[in-house]
Amino acid sequence: MTYAQTMEYINHFGHTGAPVTDLSRMETLLEALGNPHRQLKFVHIAGTNGKGSTLTYCAEAAMTAGIQTGMFTSPYILCYEDRIRVDGENIPRDALCRLGEQVRKHAPELPFSQFEITLAIALLYFLERRCELVFLEVGIGGLLDATNVVDPLVSVITSISLDHTALLGDTVEQIARQKAGIIKPHRPVVLAPANLPEVCSVVRNRAAVVDAPLQEAEQIPLEIRRQDIAGASFVYGDRPYEISMPGLHQIHNAMTAVCVLHVLEQLGYHISEEAIQQGLLHGKVPARIQVLCREPLTLLDGGHNPDGTEALRDTLNACAPKPIYGVVGLIDTKDYQHAVANLEQVLEQAFCVDGFAPNSVPAETLAEAFTRISAMPLPLKAAYAKAVQLAKAHGGTAVICGSLYLASRFLAEMGMNKM
Repeated sequence: MTYAQTMEYINHFGHTGAPVTDLSRMETLLEALGNPHRQLKFVHIAGTNGKGSTLTYCAEAAMTAGIQTGMFTSPYILCYEDRIRVDGENIPRDALCRLGEQVRKHAPELPFSQFEITLAIALLYFLERRCELVFLEVGIGGLLDATNVVDPLVSVITSISLDHTALLGDTVEQIARQKAGIIKPHRPVVLAPANLPEVCSVVRNRAAVVDAPLQEAEQIPLEIRRQDIAGASFVYGDRPYEISMPGLHQIHNAMTAVCVLHVLEQLGYHISEEAIQQGLLHGKVPARIQVLCREPLTLLDGGHNPDGTEALRDTLNACAPKPIYGVVGLIDTKDYQHAVANLEQVLEQAFCVDGFAPNSVPAETLAEAFTRISAMPLPLKAAYAKAVQLAKAHGGTAVICGSLYLASRFLAEMGMNKM
C-alpha cells in the first residue's frame, strides 16, 4: 500500500471501535499476527495527565544508556508517525505502509478501532527493530484499553483526575479503578506524587490484591532549587536533577520517571545515574508548555482537562511575564467551562478559535463562556497574530492552549510540524 492507502485503511476504522467488555478483540488481532507483544518487554503507563512526559523522561534515559527503546504514544502532534518511535525516530513511512499491509492481510473481520490497528503496527515494528524495552502509553483508561494485553516489567500510574467520564466513570475513584487495571500480579508498580488520597487508596488496594510491589514517588524527599520557564532543578532523594520542561507537574513527572528507572535498574537494565540525569535534562515533548519564541515569550500547550489547564494556569502565574494573551480552542467532550474558569484567572484577553477538530467548541460559544475577561472569536492565524502583537506591545506573553488537536493544527498551519 502507498502512504495514502495506508492512512485510508487505518482511518476507515472507527475512532473508538465498537465498545468492548474484555480484551478478546485485541488478543484475536495479535494472535493472527503471531503475538508480537509476547516477545517484547514493556513499561506500561496509565493516567489522566503526565503519561507522555513521564514516558519521554524514561525513554530518553534508556536511550542514553544504550538500550534499544520503543515508544508508543497518542495522539500524534507533529505527524501520525510520531506515535510510533524507536530510539527517538519516527517509524519510516515505508515501514508503516509495509506493516499496515501485513495487518490488513491478517486482521479478522472485526470492528477494530484506529487505535487497535495502530497499536498492532507498532508492536510489529518494535519486534522488527528488536527493541529491548518498549514504553507503552495507554490510550483511554487502562483495564479495557487495547494496550492492556501486555505483561509489563513495570506498571506506572501518573496523575489521575476527572476525564473521559462517559467511558470511565463520574468519580476519581471509578476512574482510578480503570487506570489501576494495568497493575499485574507480582509486577512492580510506580505511583506518581500529588495524587488525591482516594486515588492512592485505589492503587494501593489493587497492588495489595495482586501482590504487586508498590513504589510511591511521593515518599522520597524532594527539594526544589529552581523553577522558571526554562524548566527546573531539584534534589530528589539525595541526587540532583534538572529538567527542561516548566511547571511543578513536570517535576512530579520526573520524580515518577526516576522511580521507574530505578526499578528497571533493579530488574537488570544498566541505566546509570548519569543516564537518568541526562534523560531528564533532554526529555522534551511538543505542546507541553513548549517555548516557541522568546521575544515575545510565546508558548504552546495541549492541556485540555481541568487538571491540565490548572497546571498551565499555575505555571503561567509562576513563570510567564504578564499580561498574558491566549489563543484558546477547546473540544466539547471536555469540561470546557472548567478550563475557561482556570484560564480566566491568568489571561488578560482570549482569542477563541475552532475548526481544528470535528468536535471543537464553536469559537463564538467559547468566547461567550469567558465572563471575567474580554474574549472574541477569530480565525487561528489571525488570533495568533493578535496575541503575539499584544504580548510584544505590552512586554507580556502569548499562549496557544486548550487542546492537543489545536496544538497539532497550529504547528501544521504555521509550518512548524517538521521540528
